Amino acid sequence: MNAAAPPAPRPATPGYFASHWRSLDYFNLDRLTLAVALVFTGLLFSNSDLFFPGASERFQAYAYAYLVLAALFVLGIRARWQGFQIQLTAHITTDIVLIVLMMSTSERLAGGMGLLLAISIASGGLVGSGRLTLLYAAMASIAVLLQHSFSVLAGSERHDGFFQVGLLSAGYFAIGWLAHALTQRALHSETLAQRQADELALLNRINALAIENSPDGLLAVRGDGVVRHASPRAAALLGLAQPVAPDVTRLDACSPDLARLAQPLQPGETSTLDTPAGQLRVRSIPLGTPDGSRVLVLEDQSQAEAAAQRLKLAALGRLTANIAHEIRNPLSAISHAAQLLHEDVDNPAHTRLTDIIENNARRLDRLVEEVLTLNRRDRLNPAGFDAPMLRTLIDELRQTEEMPADAVIVSMPPALRFQFDPDHLRQIVWNLLRNAWRFSRKQAGSIRIDAHVLGDSVQIEIEDDGPGVTVENRGKLFEPFFTTDAQGTGLGLFLARELAEANHATLAYVPGTGGGRFCLSLYGSA
Repeated sequence: MNAAAPPAPRPATPGYFASHWRSLDYFNLDRLTLAVALVFTGLLFSNSDLFFPGASERFQAYAYAYLVLAALFVLGIRARWQGFQIQLTAHITTDIVLIVLMMSTSERLAGGMGLLLAISIASGGLVGSGRLTLLYAAMASIAVLLQHSFSVLAGSERHDGFFQVGLLSAGYFAIGWLAHALTQRALHSETLAQRQADELALLNRINALAIENSPDGLLAVRGDGVVRHASPRAAALLGLAQPVAPDVTRLDACSPDLARLAQPLQPGETSTLDTPAGQLRVRSIPLGTPDGSRVLVLEDQSQAEAAAQRLKLAALGRLTANIAHEIRNPLSAISHAAQLLHEDVDNPAHTRLTDIIENNARRLDRLVEEVLTLNRRDRLNPAGFDAPMLRTLIDELRQTEEMPADAVIVSMPPALRFQFDPDHLRQIVWNLLRNAWRFSRKQAGSIRIDAHVLGDSVQIEIEDDGPGVTVENRGKLFEPFFTTDAQGTGLGLFLARELAEANHATLAYVPGTGGGRFCLSLYGSA
């Protein structure tokens, strides 16, 4: 059996709030009560002298009609048919017409029932936000004057009653004007409250998005240790397997270590917490609530250190690039002067000095070139590579470094295919090959280059038969300007890794193989 569909929402009326319809509903409930009272009045006093002769039946008919119309108005309000202002006008018009008709049946009831119209005008002004209130007052005044005039002409009332009717009409206008002023003020307050509620809802959505996307974990904890809110990032940093139930889950049940650490933590103090996700920095921010609630901020130290490292390297890159540009021009002049001195072959001292100058000038030139290459790492021009092209590149670099042909053993599958920037790949392989030759035994087969296809990735491994990298130096391999060779620049491996990442690849050192071994992993092979 299918569940019943939820009722459709009531249609909205432009310019009016739901509170207007509720007020109209209450106004009509008062009308229903009044109609029932008038019906009972007609039944109880049908045979009395309260009414004009033969007017008792007409009073009862008007009272029953008033009751039926009030009941029909309930359906109109529920359906919001024909709009709010039209319904309100129909309600007030019904009150004026039927109450004036009932006033015409009894001289003794005329004054009291005329006051009922004042209630209708005031209620209509309050419910309808003061719109058309003076029109309703004018309609009621005209109706009362006409009723009294017909009664005077019929001889049932005296002429001096016009003064009382005039005062009653003036009261209608006074009440209408007062209702108009009060409703305008109430409407302004309601509009302001609605605007503030919308702004508060928007602010809550912004806060929720900020908390969900914050790199730091946020935990709102009551003074008794119950978690009021836990952001997704906090659950991830703490490694919580079960979701946190707000105002139910205790902090010591989520993370006993954090509960013990946070208990004595004062505002402004920080502490560290070791978790499976890494080391966290914990701060406490009091909320100033009576229950002693506070927010625990969990900062991932690894991310903070990585961000600081990126900023440092970016600043270092800009600095070294500017320095490299300034060095290149005087370096060219020094190299040219050394070549001129080298032409004086008769003086052995000049020859030795010029060799020193040229060697250091080449070293500085290589350093400048590596720095400038690092600054251009984001200029990608990927191209397709296969096994013969990679083998040709390796052979050219081997000849450039004057390595014997049997010193480098290359092994790769014929179906090797991948995408990479040619200049970047040349720089990476050249740095790795040069380092491998520098620390190898410089014998036949001292260097092995193996390429493998693993699923949708390609791995190129370069291994030498040297002593390898010590444990204490492995964490510094890819830091800029770190080198164990007096002739090295310390930028080779750092540059190689930066170029690899620019091509969506990774370069890593593989320990435990005896000699030095580096692996270049290229993803998205074609």
